[in-house]
Amino acid sequence: MPVSDQIVILLSLTSGLFDEIPIEKIQDAEAAVVENNKEITADVFKRLLSGEPLSDPDREAILKIAGNILAPFKVKPESAPKPDETKK
Repeated sequence: MPVSDQIVILLSLTSGLFDEIPIEKIQDAEAAVVENNKEITADVFKRLLSGEPLSDPDREAILKIAGNILAPFKVKPESAPKPDETKK
């Protein structure tokens, strides 16, 4: 996996974007982020590849794109088990 993909995945992970994704969907969610990271603007992607530190706006742009990509993988509130149901 290219370093740029790894950075996008790690940034997404450490920012909590994968927290609400069920374990069984993580691999597909990660693949979707990698496949769609071409939505990152050319100037941000250039900095990502150059090793330059990312600015806060760069991080925000990457996380916004990743968040949009990951949204369909998140558990919907109505499908999440209710606290009472987990004890049965």
